[in-house]
Amino acid sequence: MKSTKKIFIILTLIVLLPALFYSVYEISALDDTELMIDQLYQRQLDAVLFSVNQYTLDVASSWATQIENEPANSRYDRLLQANPSIHSIVLTDSAFSTWKSVPARNEQIRDSFRKNKEKIERLIRYQTVSYRKLEPIAETDSTFLILFAPSSLPATIIGIVVNNEDFIRDIIGKKLTDIAQNDFILTVNRLSVEKTVFSTVRLTNEIFSHQRPLWIFPDHVVKIRLRGATIQEAARDRFTTNITLIVILDLILLAGAFFVYRLIKREMELVAMKSDFVSNVSHELRTPLSLIRMFAETLEMKRVPTEKKKQEYYSIILHETERLTRLINNILNFSRMESNSRKYNFRPANINDIISSVLTIYSYRLEQHSFTLETSLDKNLPMLSVDEEAIAEALHNLIDNAIKYSADVKFLRIESLRTDSAVQIVVIDRGIGVATEHQTHIFEKFYRVSHGLVHTAKGTGLGLAIVQHIVHAHHGTITINSESNNGSRFSMTLPLTETI
Repeated sequence: MKSTKKIFIILTLIVLLPALFYSVYEISALDDTELMIDQLYQRQLDAVLFSVNQYTLDVASSWATQIENEPANSRYDRLLQANPSIHSIVLTDSAFSTWKSVPARNEQIRDSFRKNKEKIERLIRYQTVSYRKLEPIAETDSTFLILFAPSSLPATIIGIVVNNEDFIRDIIGKKLTDIAQNDFILTVNRLSVEKTVFSTVRLTNEIFSHQRPLWIFPDHVVKIRLRGATIQEAARDRFTTNITLIVILDLILLAGAFFVYRLIKREMELVAMKSDFVSNVSHELRTPLSLIRMFAETLEMKRVPTEKKKQEYYSIILHETERLTRLINNILNFSRMESNSRKYNFRPANINDIISSVLTIYSYRLEQHSFTLETSLDKNLPMLSVDEEAIAEALHNLIDNAIKYSADVKFLRIESLRTDSAVQIVVIDRGIGVATEHQTHIFEKFYRVSHGLVHTAKGTGLGLAIVQHIVHAHHGTITINSESNNGSRFSMTLPLTETI
């Protein structure tokens, strides 16, 4: 157990810790990457919105330039005809004493000029240093003024009265459509009434995370987003996908490390089992050999007083020789099973005859250990196509276990019976039994329960593995019904087939 714990710690250090550090690094790198992508995206959108504002300012500036270059008595016909969004052009002096409006406007426009006297004075100061600044002023809900002081007409203020929606649709809208193409969605919204004045597409429920005010338009903003998913949404989806992949990779590494740990642990357990196997086989071989040598030496030295005693010794030597032979055959057969080279010779046989021949071999041993033997053999069993030696070997192993693990109650019952589609051979004892948690493992090679009489009784740990291999080779099943300290019932079920 200490070795497996060390292996687990080493696997954790070699595999899991680097994976954990890598995952933390990747997650932090993803955060930085998504932040960088978002910043680049914001800058791109800022550049787009800046170009829109610059364009509208250039349009208004070109209007101001055309007005400046016209004669004082001009009717501005070409400018008004080319730009339907311009309602009128108004000229006045800094004292608001003279007025000229093309076409004629009502008195309301003069109120707009007077209310913005401070801005007008500031425009005149800019003009004195040769700087023409445009000043947008809302006039009504549908129009606004663009004020400027022309350098060609000192102390004069000119206002361009523009219709909001016409300007946005005819001037800004065309620019937004050119920019949008198939990449962006752009809209112009009026904030005070939460109204979309213009959009490059038919809007549904789009969410705009980026917007900028229109310089030339008070109370209006231009909004922009990518078609489909936004960069933020795409970055968030990419981040989620990458995190998921990293977690899956970590889980795979964890599963791989656990699998390697289980494999190494199992291999180490097998090494320990094989070591126990060698020790147990040595003991199993030594016991019959010691008895054979002891009785053979006694007979050789002619220390046996009677013929009856000699026959008893000869019988013991014979039985121990058979026991030794079975042990060696078990080891050889297991070796053939491991290399898939064991061959079976199937032919019709009577199951009851096989059982009787095996019990004849065990009669002396059962008598010596004071066992109560019961048999219940169905006389109407059909002939089965089986390997007689293999079935006998399986039965030998089951009876060996029953004798070996019977504590105080020495009882053995052998049954044969027929079911609808099979023949069963049942071996029942009243020994120490097998706990439930061990019943799924006792048919594994080298497996031995590590406590109680099962541990102190020597054995190779191969018997039940050989039984299972033989039964499966006959297309049958082997089952156990047992409880601790309440005996065991092993059932070999062989299918009713004439040939296999």
